[in-house]
Amino acid sequence: MNITIHHIGIVSRDVQRSVAFYARLLDGRSEPLGGHTVVTTAHVRIAITEATPTDPPGYAWGHHVAFVLPAAERPHLIERLGELGAAHEDVRGRIYARDPDGFTLEFLFSDG
Repeated sequence: MNITIHHIGIVSRDVQRSVAFYARLLDGRSEPLGGHTVVTTAHVRIAITEATPTDPPGYAWGHHVAFVLPAAERPHLIERLGELGAAHEDVRGRIYARDPDGFTLEFLFSDG
């Protein structure tokens, strides 16, 4: 079975800010689609929707999106996170960061 991710859904309290963050971080493009704003890069789509007043203010630590990048891209990713003011940490070779709404991002690195 060959399974791919269709999209990743993210709720934001400031959709424009989140769209700008993800478009810059991932060199993506944004477009409206079905009531969402979608950021697309390569084979990944991130659908960003506006939070409602009843949504909780934070996210559990277990909620995250994991991306895999070539190991050679690691320094560029760290530089870009710094440019965006996104705190990050290295945990056993993986980089963890949070987006502007506190959503956890995990970056894994491949050898090839």
